[in-house]
Amino acid sequence: MTNYSTPIDLSPYFTERANRRNVSPLKGLLRFMQADPTLISLGGGLPNPDLFPFIDVSATVVLPGNNAINIAEGEEKGLNITLTRSSRHGSKVEPLNSLLQYGGGFGIKSLVDFFTEHMTATHNPKYKDWSVVSSVGSTDGLTKVIELFLNDGDNILVCEWTYPTAIETFHSSGINRVPVKIDGEGMIPSALDEVCSNWSGEKPLRMVYLIPTGQNPSGATMSLQRRKDFYKVCQKHNLIVIEDDPYYFLQFADAPVCDTKQATENTFSELPGIERLIPSLLSLDTDGRIIRLDTVSKLLAPNMRLGWITGQSNLIQKIQFHNETTIQQPCGFTQGLASKLFNDTWGLDGFLTHVLSLQKEYLVRRNVIVSQLQKHLGNMVKYTIPTGGMFVWMELNLSPDQLAQTGIMQRIFDKMIEESVLLVPGWMFSPASDPSSVKDKPFLRAAFSFASVEEFEGAVTRLAKVLESFGLHK
Repeated sequence: MTNYSTPIDLSPYFTERANRRNVSPLKGLLRFMQADPTLISLGGGLPNPDLFPFIDVSATVVLPGNNAINIAEGEEKGLNITLTRSSRHGSKVEPLNSLLQYGGGFGIKSLVDFFTEHMTATHNPKYKDWSVVSSVGSTDGLTKVIELFLNDGDNILVCEWTYPTAIETFHSSGINRVPVKIDGEGMIPSALDEVCSNWSGEKPLRMVYLIPTGQNPSGATMSLQRRKDFYKVCQKHNLIVIEDDPYYFLQFADAPVCDTKQATENTFSELPGIERLIPSLLSLDTDGRIIRLDTVSKLLAPNMRLGWITGQSNLIQKIQFHNETTIQQPCGFTQGLASKLFNDTWGLDGFLTHVLSLQKEYLVRRNVIVSQLQKHLGNMVKYTIPTGGMFVWMELNLSPDQLAQTGIMQRIFDKMIEESVLLVPGWMFSPASDPSSVKDKPFLRAAFSFASVEEFEGAVTRLAKVLESFGLHK
């Protein structure tokens, strides 16, 4: 039996803005309407739902484990899901009239309940009194979490190469980025400890942001031991952690690199599914210092703009209050369709099957791209084979003379565009306050998520031609 600990109190670290956030008075009235079905409301300025022009909303989705392309081409049948104006017997999902009405900042109950059930089953936080709130994706969640704890001029610890949107979010909020060294397993705990132990800045270090699985851009995934070591350093220095984990389910475990799709299919039994995923930082958290960002962007589709945040309940409540004065809650159509899919159509078992199908597809893609890199680039580049996510992070084996040339990476980028192949130069992922200091770092990120598998060889041969023009040889 798990002994759940009492979380540490993080409220002393709230910003003044966070402390000023309280429940919207009108939103507070919703609880009376929800608690008493006989209540006649002349209170809230809610539009009359009979005037909403939407009769129903339907979508066709894949059976768990199937491919949308096969359904579109008529090879397989899909599942129809429909949102209607009134509740259907046996459905957990709110009717369309409720989905399209003003609501509380947590999001619709049926979906938050599913997220909570999923977090318990998959992560099982080890402290008391945690909860979940809906977000409009992880970028929205990140913005709201940093507002809880960081003011203009404060600092945040980040990987030395990290997600550009996070960098811009911190920059626009006036937050200084403090880089920490990474390796093939992500942020190095000893490097984090060294930065914190030797810190002499005017303002303290209190928060760290990282992507622990399939890190963007490096593709690095923290092992369980690395996560435990990282967490100990965070405890030592009393750091609050933003665990941004959009690629968590795209883990490949020990599945080997194979030359062909058919050979890869013979290794699918090595995939972790959900049962053998590396435990999240949240699942190791006994203090309540991990705030986890999840999203459906890699599970369903990015422009559904839907995610959820998990953390101590008093923190989540502050984010709820923030929602009520900004987004209100995510789009009712999006929430309703996702809730219908997860609760009534797929269920947890179907969700698990869907996750495994994603792992299979991305494993095939990883293996094909890595095989092409080995075949066509050889010693032109160095890289760590990713065990999760969507990216391969390459270091170009440029000569010392080339590395000393100002603008070398811009010339390589221009040549790639000339040859009709696009990879992202490393400097775009740098949190450095002076971008010119990293402009010629010899790194490229290749994403194996979007282009077709059949296009990978063409892309890599074009890249090889570019690098050969700069004197590199495989």
